[in-house]
Amino acid sequence: MKLNPIVFELEQKINQYQTDLEAIRLSNQLALESCCQIEQKLRTSQQMLQLVMDTLPERIFWKDRTSSYLGCNQAFARDAGLSSPEELIGKNDYDLPWATTEADFYRQCDNRVMISGQAEMGIIESQLQSDGRQAWLETNKAPLRDPKGNIIGVLGTYQDITPQREAEIALQEVNQKLNAQSTELKAALQQLQDTQLQMVQQEKMSALGAMMAGIAHEINNPVGFLEGNLSPAETYIKNLLRLTDLYQQKLPTPDPEVERLVETIDLEYLREDLPYLLDSMKEGVKRIREISVSLRTFARADTEKLVMFDLQEGLDGTLHILKHRLRANEYRPTIQVVKHYSYLPPVLCFPGQLNQVFMNLIVNAIDALDEANHGKGFQALQANPNCLTLTIELSDNQEFAMIRVKDNGVGMTEETKQRIFESLFTTKAVGKGTGLGLAIARQIVVEKHHGTIEVQSQLGEGTEFTVQIPVNPTPTSRECFRCP
Repeated sequence: MKLNPIVFELEQKINQYQTDLEAIRLSNQLALESCCQIEQKLRTSQQMLQLVMDTLPERIFWKDRTSSYLGCNQAFARDAGLSSPEELIGKNDYDLPWATTEADFYRQCDNRVMISGQAEMGIIESQLQSDGRQAWLETNKAPLRDPKGNIIGVLGTYQDITPQREAEIALQEVNQKLNAQSTELKAALQQLQDTQLQMVQQEKMSALGAMMAGIAHEINNPVGFLEGNLSPAETYIKNLLRLTDLYQQKLPTPDPEVERLVETIDLEYLREDLPYLLDSMKEGVKRIREISVSLRTFARADTEKLVMFDLQEGLDGTLHILKHRLRANEYRPTIQVVKHYSYLPPVLCFPGQLNQVFMNLIVNAIDALDEANHGKGFQALQANPNCLTLTIELSDNQEFAMIRVKDNGVGMTEETKQRIFESLFTTKAVGKGTGLGLAIARQIVVEKHHGTIEVQSQLGEGTEFTVQIPVNPTPTSRECFRCP
């Protein structure tokens, strides 16, 4: 039977549709199988990525814009007290065992990284872990971006550096202990040096004082004898001269032998010169007496208590003892001494020790002047003479006695000024200086009298030492003065 063309056409279209549907079904089946394969590969890839992250010793985590966790590796989950990374998803730092202050710190750091878009590396931070152990971490954080570059969170890694940090802390503690021990040793060394200086000073002052006291005593005996006999000797001589005058009046024509003796001894000259001779002897005895007084003043023994003392007397006495070094010699003229003495009341102090300070300062000044004279002729030094300037005055607040010893010698370098009061430091040649004089002077002024000693110097122009001593120490200070 012949089919209707319309029906035939419909059948053909139906057949074609069925064929297309079968092809679509086969295609969908293939696509489904491909999706399953892709999904399987994706799961495998994710598992491999997780396995890699879990294998790494570093802790890895990532968060969203609100700092809620999106994932981590197994090591991070273990630190957080979780059995698997999946349990972390959706939690934040406040949900974990960290201390609140630590969670605050982590959140602030996350915000900085996401706002700036810049990674922060090597962040040292603490972490209270789930087992109660306090750990130290070195953390790196970087902004987490989507394919379009938009920041969607933060990616972080950290490693546990607790052993290194504890070692550093232990090392710091050891260093602190060593520094403390070093400070104690330095203090002990300084105390030992101070004690040595005190012993040297006491031995030196004891020996020097005994020697000078002995010299003064030995001088006093003959001086007393001379001084005691000069007055009667003058009377005897006057009486003899009166007798001679009387003989000349009564016997105007003496025996020739007497006349020859009168001419031989030049009686007229003898009568004129003898009074001057006696005056000269008196002046000599007076000077010897001054030297004896200066020696006694310099060598006076200090008691355990402070005594009132005239510093001007001490300075002048010391200067008198060193007078022989100020006189002219074949190499230079006399060293000029300029005094600027203002009114200064007696000062409560240890006189013998301060006299030693004056002695050291003046001797050093004279040595500096002699050193500056090298290579200069006598006439040049006469044109520009050596000068030693001594100043005594009260400070502006009237609380300190100020003594200045200034010379126009060689001066000092900056390095020398910094070390001038160090024990055993000296700029003098071997055998000419011990390096103890100024160190002892500083100890006497600063530690014994609670004063100050400073130096100002310009190379080639000279040096000035300034000593300040409290005029009347406070009761507390007086007690300190008795300390050994």
